[in-house]
Amino acid sequence: MTQDSPRPRDVTVVRVLLVLTGFGNVVNGLLEQNPAYPVSTRVFGWLLVAFGVGCWGVTVRLRRPGRRVAALVVAVVLLLVAIRIYQVVRFGTLAPAAGLVLPLLVYWRMRKPLVREWLAQDGPMPPRIRPGGPVRRTVAAFGAVGITVAALVVVTGAGTAVAVWPCSFPQAQTGGLEQDQNNAAESHVAPSGQFTATDGVPLAYYASVPANPVASLVFYHGSGANSAAGYLQLGTELAARYHVATYLVDIRGHGTSGGPRGDAPTPEQVWQDTDTVVEQVRRLQPKLPEFVGGHSAGAGLVLNSMDRVNALVAGYVFLAPDFGLHSGTEAVADASNFATVCQRVLIANAVTNGVLDGHAPALNFAYTTEQAKSANLVSTYTVNMALAQNANDSAAILRGMTKPLGVWIGAQDEVFDAAKVVAYARQAGSGGTFATVPHANHLGILTTGAEQIGPWITAHAR
Repeated sequence: MTQDSPRPRDVTVVRVLLVLTGFGNVVNGLLEQNPAYPVSTRVFGWLLVAFGVGCWGVTVRLRRPGRRVAALVVAVVLLLVAIRIYQVVRFGTLAPAAGLVLPLLVYWRMRKPLVREWLAQDGPMPPRIRPGGPVRRTVAAFGAVGITVAALVVVTGAGTAVAVWPCSFPQAQTGGLEQDQNNAAESHVAPSGQFTATDGVPLAYYASVPANPVASLVFYHGSGANSAAGYLQLGTELAARYHVATYLVDIRGHGTSGGPRGDAPTPEQVWQDTDTVVEQVRRLQPKLPEFVGGHSAGAGLVLNSMDRVNALVAGYVFLAPDFGLHSGTEAVADASNFATVCQRVLIANAVTNGVLDGHAPALNFAYTTEQAKSANLVSTYTVNMALAQNANDSAAILRGMTKPLGVWIGAQDEVFDAAKVVAYARQAGSGGTFATVPHANHLGILTTGAEQIGPWITAHAR
């Protein structure tokens, strides 16, 4: 083969494969940049990005023959293979092995005699072959590599645009929940104090501590609410009538807690907040058995945090619990009246491993402007906050429970089907308490909640 010999088609195939290999590694590396991941994982991701860019650089260099080019291609390919094998060993899964396919194809093509002979030349860029036919002439004019790059840019750009395009939500004209006048918002009441999250954000709480408590309870409010929006009566009654030291906590981004409204750095940070609060209450009440609970989505938050706090607590209490989008416990006729979900950003966040759309609005609640203002409610959740409170696999969590569980829901609940919730909760085993409260709706259960929770905690605190 002379210096005037055209570039073999196998070399073009190698260059296209290198473009795709580089793209795959850059995308893979960027997907490792989830803020919740440890620094070592993110650094490893940037290493993949660097090697991906290196593949593109080699693609450009491979336009001309040369022994050094051949050595460079082989070196990059072998390093990528080594990285993927390391990932398989480190993570104990074969999933990273999929990243071996393209580098090995490159190596196989590089071993072909025509490619090796062409690369052995040292000289100017050889002429292109000008094939016949409109399609082949178009490919020849732009180059297979150029067309591949253009296709990747178009597909990636379109996908990213769809992912980041903001969702629009309707303005609520009427509230999606029936308000209980006996359990009105008390936004004028100041919190008892603040706990400090691991990232420095203050987490407000309202404490009701009797003279001789028999147990302590950390309790979380529902979606978009806060402790002063209808929960204070629950705390005061548990303390006064049942001697339970109750700590009602405002989730970050809600009520008087710090952080952007309805948002969080990551779902994991919200779960870590639960661990922080449970540990702080244990320090305040070291001799008391500690229970954790929540109303509606607050129960979902507790379920998601259970692996972090389970060793510290004596049991769990849930009022009208939200067992997650996949639990099938919603009231079919009315569930959509309270919350509107933007599935697109949730899917984009899941597909990108939490890198995209974490702070994009994903969930809107049917709180009117007047309701939101008077009770300091949060009308919109970002993806991160929605995921923090949505129990993705509550069935598995319930089946694995090792501590007592009490679940109560109003028979007239307009968000969840009471019978379905009770049946679903029974997956926790026969040792739990699962009951329907007559005449109570989703918010009304808070008015009578102390009557259910108080005796149950007193019995399990002995």
